[in-house]
Amino acid sequence: MSGRVEGAVLRVLAVSIAIAAVVDPAMSISGASRPRIAIVELTPPSAIGRHVRDRLTRDLSASYEMVPAVTSDTAAAIVIGDGYPSEVDGTDSALEVPDTLLVATVTVATPPEPGVRIIRVDAPSDVPPGTVIHLGVELEGRGITGQTTEISARVAGLESGHASHRWTGDVERWHAALDIVPIGEPPLVIRVEARSADQPQADEHAGAVSGTAADVMVDVRRAPFRVEFYDPRPSWATTFVRRSLEADPRFQVAALGFTSRGISSQTGGAVPLDDPRLDGFDVVVVGGLDRLSAADARSLDRYLRERGGALVVLPDQRIEAGPARDLVQGQELAERLLEQPALLAVTPPAASLRASELLVLRSMMPLTEVIARVPGADASPESGAAAIVSLPRGEGRLLLSGAMDAWRYRASDNGAFDRFWQSTIAGLGLAVPPSISMSTEPPLPRPGERVDLTVRVRSRGVASVSASLDRHQPIRLLPDSEAGRYRGRFVARETPGRSTLTVEAQGSQPITASQTLVVPPDVRRVRDAAAPALGMLASSHRGIDVAPERLADLEGLIRRTVASPRFSIARHPMRSAWWMLPFAACLSAEWWMRRRRGLR
Repeated sequence: MSGRVEGAVLRVLAVSIAIAAVVDPAMSISGASRPRIAIVELTPPSAIGRHVRDRLTRDLSASYEMVPAVTSDTAAAIVIGDGYPSEVDGTDSALEVPDTLLVATVTVATPPEPGVRIIRVDAPSDVPPGTVIHLGVELEGRGITGQTTEISARVAGLESGHASHRWTGDVERWHAALDIVPIGEPPLVIRVEARSADQPQADEHAGAVSGTAADVMVDVRRAPFRVEFYDPRPSWATTFVRRSLEADPRFQVAALGFTSRGISSQTGGAVPLDDPRLDGFDVVVVGGLDRLSAADARSLDRYLRERGGALVVLPDQRIEAGPARDLVQGQELAERLLEQPALLAVTPPAASLRASELLVLRSMMPLTEVIARVPGADASPESGAAAIVSLPRGEGRLLLSGAMDAWRYRASDNGAFDRFWQSTIAGLGLAVPPSISMSTEPPLPRPGERVDLTVRVRSRGVASVSASLDRHQPIRLLPDSEAGRYRGRFVARETPGRSTLTVEAQGSQPITASQTLVVPPDVRRVRDAAAPALGMLASSHRGIDVAPERLADLEGLIRRTVASPRFSIARHPMRSAWWMLPFAACLSAEWWMRRRRGLR
């Protein structure tokens, strides 16, 4: 009887296993995982930074998984760095953090070591051909009182500029001015190095360490300055300025003038002021202001504010109310007639200028740059007043000349009239951004380094903008918050050399611009002394910045804000192949019992 019961139990167990396998029931299991916390130590590492990293890893590893870099599943990041602005060689890809990620920072304030470091290099983005490059280098010396530092600039390995300074204070700054002669194929890579004059036989590359070397790139402007003269009526003032520019190969001059109503002359590809092609000119010179129309004034104002061009206004008589007066709004002008021509006091290095019929400014707007003044020889209210000024208008610049009859004395002072206007208008043209401008960050990338590209289009009627690297690698451009600005990203070539960036703007007037990207085999960079503190990274990512003595505050923030995420997992236990063993065992045991009783 007991054998039958046991057989029945085994049959029930086998059938139950079979039924459960068919039904396939699911079981839900809940639990919690350990969040990932990235601890990133910026270069160059320090002993204090390593100590902070080890302590944070020891204190937080019980509740969190500590990783050395930011990944897509990182819950928070802790960045350790030196709060003192110093040169950083290389990039920290771990700092590419999403905007929503919690980031806390530990500023390790390491005092600077005694020595010299370059904190800024000011250089023009481009210069005309055959023009000396003016560099401004600011250095800081600490703890080297009585020592002498020599600074040199090299182009294509040849020294092109040199200066020296003897330090007199414990903490002192020195601004060095260097004039560099362009050598080699543009764009030029200029290396500025500082070294101690007490060790003249030091290693040639000694300036590559401790922030005592920096590289800058300066291009040579290949295209001439495009200048258009616009005269609603004939004007001697613009005529002789135009002739002085036509004698200078740096300028490509176009002219549009009206000799009488309905009759005009056009040379050099000049266009009407309302033509979109006007944006292709760097400078517009306007005379005959009493015949200027309201439409002309609006077109010139748009050219200044939107295009960012330069406008030179050359009146030959008092500016009365009307469109011309609106064009120079905000300026209080007074006419002054002299018995003898006066030599105007100009801002060096501009050439001298003489005039006897003047429009002077009795009051000036902020940011007005005075180029020439009336000599202050008497006590009249206009004595010493500004006669030629330059002031900003939107993104452009307006130059107003009150030297109305300076053209009469163009033969005086060995042709100073021509030299004045050639240098002044060339300076205006250099400051005018092109119709399409490009900038890269960093300007001198390392091989294989990621480069951020910013494109600014200053032209009307642009429908689309595209960019490419060496004509075969497209660069995706996305519109920025500012109209006409686009941003993109690409990777520099893997080997040192030169690449070509090309940007094309399609519209009513297609525009194409190109720029050479230099990838040096080695590059030295300098961080600006006014660089943002590391704590700004924490403040922009909902974190805090602490000193090494306040790590407990940082750990408390992590524990309060980064919780272990709960998860739920569905399990199907009957899907395991191990259930075949008890199923087969039950059936085999039941069959063996039946055989012992003589049953089938």
